[in-house]
Amino acid sequence: MNPWWLVPAVLFGIAGGVLFYLASPQQQWRAAGPWPSRRGAWPGSVCALASLALLWPALGPVEAAALWLTVLMLVATLAPFLGAWRARSRRAKP
Repeated sequence: MNPWWLVPAVLFGIAGGVLFYLASPQQQWRAAGPWPSRRGAWPGSVCALASLALLWPALGPVEAAALWLTVLMLVATLAPFLGAWRARSRRAKP
């Protein structure tokens, strides 16, 4: 296991999950709505696949898929809560 492959892989996975969330029409991070408005899943897909491509040689197929899905699931679970917190703090400001 090489940490020089794992750190960028996890960062790409986090970025992919965040970009997937930002492309969602129900996201609450941006007041202007989803970003980008057209073909929103492409940047998240590229980051997620780059994460998997970096994990594959570092860990092996089964471990790479498990870590990849865990990172994406963690971001997909936390992003709506952070969005709700941000929307609440945005409404509380005068």
